[in-house]
Amino acid sequence: MQKIDLQLVKKDTKTYTINIDDNGTPVDISGWSIYFTVKRSYEDTDEEAIISKSTVFPSNANSVAGIGYLSLTSDDTDVELGNFYYDMKFVDTSYRETFLRGKFNIIPSIRLG
Repeated sequence: MQKIDLQLVKKDTKTYTINIDDNGTPVDISGWSIYFTVKRSYEDTDEEAIISKSTVFPSNANSVAGIGYLSLTSDDTDVELGNFYYDMKFVDTSYRETFLRGKFNIIPSIRLG
C-alpha cells in the first residue's frame, strides 16, 4: 500500500487517475468498484465520513489496460476545512485491497465564490 498525502481546495473538482498493474502487467479492472473515504479519524464509522465516493469501472479499453478514474465534484468537496485521513480501496468479487492512504487536507480558496 502506498502512502501519499493529498490536498484539495474546498469546492474544487478533481479527477484522480488510477493505474493498476501486476509487476508491470496491466490488470483488467472492468467491473471493479473503487471506494474513496475521507474521515476525521481512523476510528470514525463510514456514516461519519467527510467524503464518501464510489464508482464502478466500465468495460472499456482504459479499464482493460488497468486505468480508471475517480472524480470528485464541487458538491463532494463542499465540506469543512481541516486535516483528515483518507483511503482508496478496490473491491472485486474475489479481490479487495486498500491500495492508497494518507492525510487529506481541505484548504480554503483564495477567492470566495
